[in-house]
Amino acid sequence: MMERDLISIASVASGSAVVRGGLDSRAVMVGDLDGSGCLPMNLARVGAPPSGDLSALRTGDVVISLRGNSNNAASVVPADLNGATLFATLDLGIIRLNDPECVSPQFVATWLNLPTTQALLAEGREGTAAKRLPLGPLKALGIPLPDWSRQMAIVELDRMAAEERRLNARITILRTQYISQCLANAAGRIPEESQP
Repeated sequence: MMERDLISIASVASGSAVVRGGLDSRAVMVGDLDGSGCLPMNLARVGAPPSGDLSALRTGDVVISLRGNSNNAASVVPADLNGATLFATLDLGIIRLNDPECVSPQFVATWLNLPTTQALLAEGREGTAAKRLPLGPLKALGIPLPDWSRQMAIVELDRMAAEERRLNARITILRTQYISQCLANAAGRIPEESQP
């Protein structure tokens, strides 16, 4: 399997300085990236940056957090672009693949979110209290490039693992609620012979 530096397969840049308090656009922020590889449905409303639509996100872009103790990533899919123009804030990096027909943006986001990749990215972070990943180490990061079918298999396996985690969390909540209700029902029932 071939491995290439990220900069050899993509352009890597910082996000834009959006205008807080504006309403004509939407922005992806650090807190929106949770490691799932997907953007949330509700994104903050902001004003467009001075660069305007030139810095707008496009289908196939990958956004990655450059600030904090993790560098979570997500790929931009067509549904993310429904509505107002979408931008990434300055604390995010934008990875724009040179050929998204050969390298899947979802694969890149999945690979960036892996714990092993997060450990590699951690080595490049600077700062003590407010850690920041400079673009240099991100650009130099080696990325394995399996064939397209394997990339898609990896993405699908990650999607299924995330769905399993979601279902397990839901089952845990439902089980806890059920047991609590059973205990409440049992505590509320006093046998007739023990009543005065």
